[in-house]
Amino acid sequence: MFDYKLLAALEAVVQEGSFDKAARLLCLTQSAVSQRIRLLEERLGQMLVVRGTPARATAAGHRLLRHVRQVGLLEQELLGELQGDADDDYVALPVGLNNDSLSTWFLDAVGDCVARERLLLQLTVEDEGHTLALLKNGDVIGCVTSTAQAATGCVSHRLGIMRYRCIATAEFAARHFAAGVGPDTLRRSPGIIFNRRDTLHLGTLETRFGIGIAEFPLLIVPSVQSLLDAVERGLGYGICPELQVTERLAQGSLVDLLPDEPPEVTLYWQCWALQTPRLERFSATLLAEARRRLPQ
Repeated sequence: MFDYKLLAALEAVVQEGSFDKAARLLCLTQSAVSQRIRLLEERLGQMLVVRGTPARATAAGHRLLRHVRQVGLLEQELLGELQGDADDDYVALPVGLNNDSLSTWFLDAVGDCVARERLLLQLTVEDEGHTLALLKNGDVIGCVTSTAQAATGCVSHRLGIMRYRCIATAEFAARHFAAGVGPDTLRRSPGIIFNRRDTLHLGTLETRFGIGIAEFPLLIVPSVQSLLDAVERGLGYGICPELQVTERLAQGSLVDLLPDEPPEVTLYWQCWALQTPRLERFSATLLAEARRRLPQ
């Protein structure tokens, strides 16, 4: 059996990034926190914390933290059931997802459920190719990801396809792509990306046209809405969620540069296999609503 006082010390150190801050959080001395971490490591026979600035969990430490948070959530719901107020207390629900989903379909899909179930939605935004790391580390209890293979101790459900459009204003397209969209014109045309880990834009250029990140002029706009605003101002072309630009394309204020091959990403919902009743209901709602809103 685990000593949860020791596990609480581990969680505090990783959460706060230092032994000193963890000690203040737990109302202990720094020496006491260090002793608890050392005792836990001795019992398990491996390092759990990398002593650095900031302090961070090792792979084994992350697995323990995921266990701590799972148990904490289960205990919180069980206590509510025993006291007869399971549906009255708010429950924290940390979720990882990509910015494009947050800016288009996600809140519409789960908003009513979050309010009804009294869930305190706590979102961490990352690229869909990186959200799974948040789940593996125990930072979230579920994530929207582009990875189909379920992580250890988790289940994976297909949500649907996130379709994108490579767009520009008509004036920009006429000026930069009069000769067509190809390697030569793309290398000379300003592209607007979300960040340097924008796997969709950079991956599209790499796989379809053999163009690397250093081979074309780029703007970095780390906001889904502001990226679209920058495109509409004629600052460059960009790849935006289809859900965001359908009306603009129909109105003709924007043009699709790759109409025959729109970029697509298949999304999955991965979450703990061991779920509380409220997490089960949240997952069921998310799956049903996402499959209704996203192409299948």
